[in-house]
Amino acid sequence: MSIPTRFLLLFMLIAVLPTRLFAQVDEADPVRVFTPYTTPPPPAVDTPTVPGSVNLRTEPGIDGLMQDFSSNAQTTKGYRVQIHLGERKAAEDVKRAFLLKYPDVPAYLSWLPPNFRVRVGDLRTRVEAERLLRTLKAEHPGSYIVPDDIELPALAKP
Repeated sequence: MSIPTRFLLLFMLIAVLPTRLFAQVDEADPVRVFTPYTTPPPPAVDTPTVPGSVNLRTEPGIDGLMQDFSSNAQTTKGYRVQIHLGERKAAEDVKRAFLLKYPDVPAYLSWLPPNFRVRVGDLRTRVEAERLLRTLKAEHPGSYIVPDDIELPALAKP
């Protein structure tokens, strides 16, 4: 036998064989089944005192955080249609006339030095912006779509 073969045989006798000989095997229960330890979670809500009502228990600071969150405007990426860019007086007139004609569409006046711009709509997709642009193009021929941070619509109160 060559030296590497002898070394391999010696290694198997010293390392592997004793582990197989002294391994603990329980002959009575050869298969172990996992049984998780379960405890019931603490209740997240109180038991309703009146049928159909739920009482939530929260930390004291949560109510304040929820109030702060709802009072701030929430924004996301979207689109608006810019209908005017010019002097302040003209921009205010365009915004006022637009809101009289389209009261459901929000209009925003912002300053882009040295001019004021009027952007309308809070549109989430480019398709919605194209639809609004097509509606406004006759009255505002120079209008175009711009990507902008839009305000999310307010949720209806129950």
